Amino acid sequence: MKYFPLLIMTLLVHLAQAQLPVESLSPRLKYHVYYLADDSLQGRQTGSVGEQKAANYLIKNFMELGLQPAGDKGNWRQAFTFTGRQEFGKENSLQIDGKKQKWLTAWFTLPQSATGLVKGDLVKVGFGITNKELGHDDYASQNDLAGKILLVQLNSPDGNNPHGKFGADAQIDRKLRLAAEKGAIGVIFYPGSAEDVLPVDQLDRRSQQLDLPAVCLRWDAWQALLSTDLKSATFQTQIIRHQITGNNVVAYLDRGAPYTIVYGAHYDHLGMAEYGSSLHAGAPAIHNGADDNASGTAGLIELARYFSKQPKAKYNYLFMAFSGEELGLLGSAYFAKNPTVDLSKVAAMLNMDMIGRLDPTTKQIGVNGVGTSPVWKALADSLAYGLKPKTTEAGTGASDHTSFYLQDIPVLHYFTGTHGDYHKPSDDADKINYDGMAEVVNYIIRMSNALETGEKLAFVKTSDADSRSAPRFKVTLGIMPDYFYEGRGIKVDGVTAGRPADKAGVLKGDLLLELGDYELADMQAYMQALAAFNKGNSTKIKLIRGTETLELNLTF
Repeated sequence: MKYFPLLIMTLLVHLAQAQLPVESLSPRLKYHVYYLADDSLQGRQTGSVGEQKAANYLIKNFMELGLQPAGDKGNWRQAFTFTGRQEFGKENSLQIDGKKQKWLTAWFTLPQSATGLVKGDLVKVGFGITNKELGHDDYASQNDLAGKILLVQLNSPDGNNPHGKFGADAQIDRKLRLAAEKGAIGVIFYPGSAEDVLPVDQLDRRSQQLDLPAVCLRWDAWQALLSTDLKSATFQTQIIRHQITGNNVVAYLDRGAPYTIVYGAHYDHLGMAEYGSSLHAGAPAIHNGADDNASGTAGLIELARYFSKQPKAKYNYLFMAFSGEELGLLGSAYFAKNPTVDLSKVAAMLNMDMIGRLDPTTKQIGVNGVGTSPVWKALADSLAYGLKPKTTEAGTGASDHTSFYLQDIPVLHYFTGTHGDYHKPSDDADKINYDGMAEVVNYIIRMSNALETGEKLAFVKTSDADSRSAPRFKVTLGIMPDYFYEGRGIKVDGVTAGRPADKAGVLKGDLLLELGDYELADMQAYMQALAAFNKGNSTKIKLIRGTETLELNLTF
């Protein structure tokens, strides 16, 4: 025992000697960031020419370092295709009794609408609700609605109250499904008062369309129509899905070891903010993303350089530059479900996202995920040297390590903090602390070298898989949705132990269909459903597991 402090001291001296000199590392990091965050790359939007240029730069560096391609079929890239955005097309028009209504001003197309052209007689059907238990049926006196366009009032007899007894019946999805069952060919919704809350009029990339064309009138337009006996309508709706192909860049360093450590950083950014997420209020502008995340990408290249010169390493190393992170961790989520290496042989995943703004005074760095393995906390504290780590245990968060945590892999996320330039065009290369970046890269090297056993790290599941959504609602299920899934329903990517979903028996991989009376068509419907419940409420959750449809009891 008396030799133990000496052994520790020897280890620390060895680790200190293993790191890279800041005076040589800092200029290389600066070179990478200035290239990646240059205006010529147009903000590196996923699927763009700028993304391709950035990918080529990464591949060039990995090739020069002697790494092996580990993407699709032995290539450097791993391609993934997804709906990047949806938009309303030019073919959106509405005429009521021959009078043209101005799109967006007088009415708008609903995100749930099918694309199509309909023409027919108008039939008013109240709220369009049938609830036999409550003794309410707006269709009771309607015998033949086949081929008709229905006029349906928004909300319910309870008004705008999502917690009322008609809360689930007031959902646009439910009203459209019922109208389709009655034989309608289209639906025009209208507000019952100037205070009525109108439906969402914006498309999300995951918005799910139903079988009927559907539009909604605004209050003033509806009032202008009430003076006449409404007889017929013709309207056309058009929603366009834009499919995008992004590319992860994957490089492998084979040391003949049984296990592999993954280093990751996303290299995409917001481009010209075509798909939202910008905090910039001015005219369209290039978002160069120097800190977010040219900084982490530069760190990835230099980690590859360091480990390529360590022939006696006890691990193999996989270096991954993800795309699609800004659109919902898409690249890392795709890799986690379509891995090009055996994930059971991955010892750990270390992620760098925004490591370029280390405060030279406080030296504080976020190290997230230390609860995912018993070894992390002690290493993070003992090997920080001049840095001041602020650790959190969570294995999930708004970056790519989450995708690996959900595969039961120990993770860490290095992060030097947010700032006033976050998601703005002003996040430029001249604002990066390059010596600070070098300190962070050396910190990661020290922690990596401290894993001397060459074995797989023990994994610990942390307690907040739904932390990103929890603050918005009074209740949560305790799940992590699969953000790459684009079909109807909510695909479960992770379940938090001890939370309502876990206690009800929900499992990873389940497809959630209904929560109580609320259909979970997409993320928007999922959030609306959560908002209708309070802590202590009991309900049922309907889901598909494999080929079975199950209904489980759930209490919030």
